[in-house]
Amino acid sequence: MERGKISFARLAFEELSRTKVRDGIGMLAEKRLHGLLKRWILDDPACHEQNVLTRDGKKTRFVADILTPTGEIFEIQTADLYPMRRKLEFYMGMTDHPVTVVHPLLAVKYISWIDPSTGEVKSRKRSPLRETPLSALAQLKPFTAYLGDPRFSLLLPIIEADEYRLLDGWGRGGKRGSHRYELMPMALLDTVVLKDREDYVALFPESLADGVPFLAKDFGKATRLRGYDLYHALSVFEALGVIKPCGKKGNATLWCVSS
Repeated sequence: MERGKISFARLAFEELSRTKVRDGIGMLAEKRLHGLLKRWILDDPACHEQNVLTRDGKKTRFVADILTPTGEIFEIQTADLYPMRRKLEFYMGMTDHPVTVVHPLLAVKYISWIDPSTGEVKSRKRSPLRETPLSALAQLKPFTAYLGDPRFSLLLPIIEADEYRLLDGWGRGGKRGSHRYELMPMALLDTVVLKDREDYVALFPESLADGVPFLAKDFGKATRLRGYDLYHALSVFEALGVIKPCGKKGNATLWCVSS
């Protein structure tokens, strides 16, 4: 199975070159990226969309994105990971298959704005938003029981993509509330695999590992996470035994690195 930058670039070029079938604003983008990643993992249609049996051979309603000849399952999730909770619970509890969740991260994204009436591209610029492995870790709160399990791993393709959005919203020239028209993956920049507990622990910021108690806002400054992602990431590190509550500063929880 070839999963390098060259094979990703070849598949991305094929996606860019093929005839585009418009099947609804905001839908094709996820399907295109999902399909590209499926071929990048294993470019064999016979292994795609396969029913998964329980360990005692009973047929189920669960269908794996990829089921390899050696029995490994790959599930590709381009959006939030939370909707996969029931599927992963079944795989980990009712089968013996090794399971890899593939979750792409948009480390570099360029946004082009399109006039919906003419199709003209009005502007193109790089987005300041940048997804990192910590962004993915923040989504793992429902799956902490599987982190470090030898049958579970997380594969994070870090990619560059072009996003095309319609100026069909309100305010700021139609940008607020606008719809995504297309998300075109362009290049694979790197690949991160999280499998052993140590892989997750290695994501903890070194600047907070000196034993000095810290607040959530300090963690946010070190990781550039905010909102729910910030607190979910703290919960994951707590579940992994990396940190623990160690007091209060006013109403805020103080966290310490576990010894």
